[in-house]
Amino acid sequence: MQPIATLEQIMETTIEPVSDRVFDAAVWENGVRVGGPKTDDDWKLVQANAMMLAETSNLLLMPGRAKDDAGWPTRTQAMKDAALEAARAAEAKDTDAIFTAGGHLYQACLGCHLQYVPQLAAPPAKR
Repeated sequence: MQPIATLEQIMETTIEPVSDRVFDAAVWENGVRVGGPKTDDDWKLVQANAMMLAETSNLLLMPGRAKDDAGWPTRTQAMKDAALEAARAAEAKDTDAIFTAGGHLYQACLGCHLQYVPQLAAPPAKR
């Protein structure tokens, strides 16, 4: 197997859109649930997107893509674990559990971005 897409392409075309579907499954504003899945098909779509996110972890670990041998696999595993947690929550149609999984997913993504995308962690440049 050989990588075809760049990491940036994988992030933009796969990870971002499917993770957004997971995040959108449990949105709360001022203590009130807004949006989210309502039908069985809606829940299946959330589950499918969570599974795709978990599957994408394999793409991130292909030879030639890993940024290093320590942090990268650990951070990728955290994303995979959170995505699988979200898939289980969607299968159970459990909004509270998917909200919790979304928090775990957010933390996994943030940790990776802080480590491997330094401009996200740096304060804005002064003008």
